[in-house]
Amino acid sequence: MKALTKQPKKAKAAHPKAAITFRRNVLPPLLGVLMFFATLGILNGQWITAQVQYYLVPLHPTSITSVSNLQLDPNAPARIMIPSVGINDPFITSETSYDENRVQLALRSGIVHFGTTALPGQVGNVVAIGHSSGQLWSPGHYKYAFTLLNKVPVNGLVYIDYQGTRYIYRVTSREVVEPDDINVLNQTNTPELTLITCTPVGVSSHRLVLHAKQISPSPKTATNPNTTAQPVTAIKLPQ
Repeated sequence: MKALTKQPKKAKAAHPKAAITFRRNVLPPLLGVLMFFATLGILNGQWITAQVQYYLVPLHPTSITSVSNLQLDPNAPARIMIPSVGINDPFITSETSYDENRVQLALRSGIVHFGTTALPGQVGNVVAIGHSSGQLWSPGHYKYAFTLLNKVPVNGLVYIDYQGTRYIYRVTSREVVEPDDINVLNQTNTPELTLITCTPVGVSSHRLVLHAKQISPSPKTATNPNTTAQPVTAIKLPQ
């Protein structure tokens, strides 16, 4: 019988350690980080772009002619101008509904006169709504019309060109209210203006409200509205 001889174990072949490469070791985690920040940016795009508009875009104050007898084209589209923050946008007066969807459609074209509130030149409260932020992909060119509204100082001036007349209002106060606080829509016995937008910038949790009084033409020349403002109940101030 042959003696059993123990065979020596074969040494395991040494595997060279894989070299670190950009494609294998760096690119996958880098893509993961980029995807994370891209998703974060998409989900918070409205807030981010609003902060850029508010903090990084420089103010461009403008000068506006304050002459009360300025000759304007009575057929020219209405505009709202706030020279202290460079606002100069269309004032949409054709939408008389309080319906949120209809107001949102009108906001694509500018700053919107809200519902059946008074119009410039009338006794009562002219209410104007404007966006302070919006998604970049949302339609319309006025998503940031009122982004800088809270930079308008008390005693600052607001101008509205409407049907051939330049109306001038002086800001008297400001407040932040809940979206369902419709007391800011109440009509008044003198010609006044209320500007409303979402606040904080990029968020729609509350509304910033600026109150102003007409100083030109003389408030005594204001006429009574042709129709009585409809009572407003069970609505929220638009986003």
